[in-house]
Amino acid sequence: MKKGFTLIELLVVIAIIGILASIVLVAFPGATKKAKDSRIVSAIGQIRTALTYIYANEGSWPDTIESCAHDEIDDLCADIKKNNPGGVNPTIYTGADEGDWCIFSGLNEKASGSTPNSWYCADGTGKAGFTDTDPSGSCNDITYKCPTLR
Repeated sequence: MKKGFTLIELLVVIAIIGILASIVLVAFPGATKKAKDSRIVSAIGQIRTALTYIYANEGSWPDTIESCAHDEIDDLCADIKKNNPGGVNPTIYTGADEGDWCIFSGLNEKASGSTPNSWYCADGTGKAGFTDTDPSGSCNDITYKCPTLR
């Protein structure tokens, strides 16, 4: 008696592997978006820390902060730019005082193409979180506040 697998058994195993692979491939794009959003949230958190450090050491906001050209944050801004749906630097506003700052970036979770429908925002009052309201209206060079967060 010979030992081995029949052709039917091999085809069944290949079919099962194909079904499992298709399930993984369907879930993969969502996981990629979540991973990119996690990178954005992490980078904004690190920029929050850097902004506190910069103001404490320099006593004011350098002109290069809002353009993401400051040595302390340029790598973090580049990471956000690489991962957000529009491929743009985060928006940063700074004012005259230490607590007058706001930063936000679009997220991938609800984006349609390069247009975000969800954002992560942090401001100088200590608020940070996700919002479905475009922060451009409230996180600006007058108020420096994030909109209502979820």
